[in-house]
Amino acid sequence: MELSEVRKNIDRVDGEIRKLFVERMSLADQVACIKAETEDVIYKPDREDAIIRKQTEGMEPRLVREYTALIKRIMEVSRKYQYGRTMELRDCFPFFYERESEAAGRLCMVKEELYLCETCSKDDVLTVDSYESVGEMIKSGKADAGMGIIEEVGAGVSDEMHQLLLDKGLYITECRVQTDAAGVRRKMVIFAGKLVVLPEHNRIKIMFTCPNRSGSLSSILSMISDYGVNMTEIHSRPFRQGDTWNYRFFAELSANMDTKEIRALLFQLSQETQELKILGSYRCEGDF
Repeated sequence: MELSEVRKNIDRVDGEIRKLFVERMSLADQVACIKAETEDVIYKPDREDAIIRKQTEGMEPRLVREYTALIKRIMEVSRKYQYGRTMELRDCFPFFYERESEAAGRLCMVKEELYLCETCSKDDVLTVDSYESVGEMIKSGKADAGMGIIEEVGAGVSDEMHQLLLDKGLYITECRVQTDAAGVRRKMVIFAGKLVVLPEHNRIKIMFTCPNRSGSLSSILSMISDYGVNMTEIHSRPFRQGDTWNYRFFAELSANMDTKEIRALLFQLSQETQELKILGSYRCEGDF
């Protein structure tokens, strides 16, 4: 048999797969409508595992892994579609945010970083000894917002700053890169107690943890990719969860949160991660 003939058969099979895919998505739409009405959950890992076992039963062992991978991707794409339809059918977005910003009056910073402040007069900035104290000043109302270094570009991120955002329920509202005389580039952020999303924002900061099962991180990264979202940053930090250890993943997404597709993505992430927190919405210029 000639290669050209094999390719014709592949094209024929691909055409059949396309027809079956369209039919399957039509069924997925029916599932989404029923689940939206009953408020049933979309992702059911146990059911998906049972489907994989059933579909691979009796298959040639050499093809089981490949077919399993194919089934998983089909189910992932089906879930993506169902989350989008569910968002259309009922109001279920799990995060509250405002669409208008308030002018930040009094800023608070760690004393040793005051020399980096370029946005206002240093005389108008409250200074404290730690990031934790910055958070306390904001939560108590003594400061409107905080400012600090979240990353030295190419060198490392600030665990203390990320932990502050988590512990105090604070949100990044602005981000800029500053370069000093020595050529050190630092990502400076302003953060406050409200999540605000503006039309000009092009970044979302999130934290998520993965379920403790094979392929969970890969599935989450594929999910983000399926929405056409570029991930401009990701790093992980270990933490103790009961008697075991797990990882928190901090990621920056190149997207605006106040759009239909991204709201569907965040809704899906909220359902399929073990934990998801929004840490900010802001505009960032350039590549870092």
